[in-house]
Amino acid sequence: MPDDPLEFDIIERLLQGRPTSPINLLVDAGDDAAVLNNGAAFCNDVLVEGVHFDTQISPEDLGWKCVAVNVSDIAAMGGTPTWAMLGLSIPQGTSLNWLEGFTKGLHAALSRWNIHLIGGDTTRSPGPKFLSISMGGQCEKAITRCSALPGDDIWVTGMLGTAAQGFFHGGPALIALHRPEPPAEMGLALSKLEGVHAMMDISDGLHRDLKRLCAASQVGAIVNAEDLPGSDWLTSGPDRLALQVSFGEDYQLLFTAAPSSSKSVKDLGQRHSTAVTRIGTIRAEGGVHLSDRSWPPSLFDHFHRETAS
Repeated sequence: MPDDPLEFDIIERLLQGRPTSPINLLVDAGDDAAVLNNGAAFCNDVLVEGVHFDTQISPEDLGWKCVAVNVSDIAAMGGTPTWAMLGLSIPQGTSLNWLEGFTKGLHAALSRWNIHLIGGDTTRSPGPKFLSISMGGQCEKAITRCSALPGDDIWVTGMLGTAAQGFFHGGPALIALHRPEPPAEMGLALSKLEGVHAMMDISDGLHRDLKRLCAASQVGAIVNAEDLPGSDWLTSGPDRLALQVSFGEDYQLLFTAAPSSSKSVKDLGQRHSTAVTRIGTIRAEGGVHLSDRSWPPSLFDHFHRETAS
């Protein structure tokens, strides 16, 4: 393992030699959330100043976002979030106005998804602000990332690349970066739909996350670049595709379903006012390919911030 390990080097090392779990797990580490046999789901996300956010985001939007990114993980399992715990470390000199704004955004997001804040911890930080949310929820039928089947259609909800547009170019697209709206109700609905096989959220970019889904399911995929959905805000030109597939922060759903479910998927999208787009096909052969071109290089990695210049 390298002296400066990357995310998955760290995860691999942490999971090696674990004691056998005494609890009855339905979904173990490696998915968007862990799920017990009774359907209880648990996830955790960390946001660090200077890595995941900076002073361009308002305290209110930051409070919203730290909840939303966890809602996205529970939704990706087909679950409903119910409670949260907050870990907050802030440096000396943080203003009361910052704390009040953060609290306002936090409570707005908790109210939006009917989540109860049940506790947590607060400490002084010697450096940047550090936020951690642990969230719990309930799954009636957990959908994992390891059940995609050859022949499945590949679908995404919402638009891809709007958060990246906001990061690199500013303007109205910043709302998607700073105040994401994961389609939680759609995730729950998809979990109940016959023919939906695998699902995860798009947090690290379509290319990287689809590779993870395919690796977990031991399948391959081909994506039609011309079918990728993008908002009117998205830049046209050579960097459009990179913004759509190589950045992340979309907090939309990536899922696979049998072709026979196509009409039902579209009907669900209309019922929940959520755009759904078929973008490709799962194949038995390994490898995740983009039709007629190569994947653009990654635009962001939180272990190597310089890629997001």
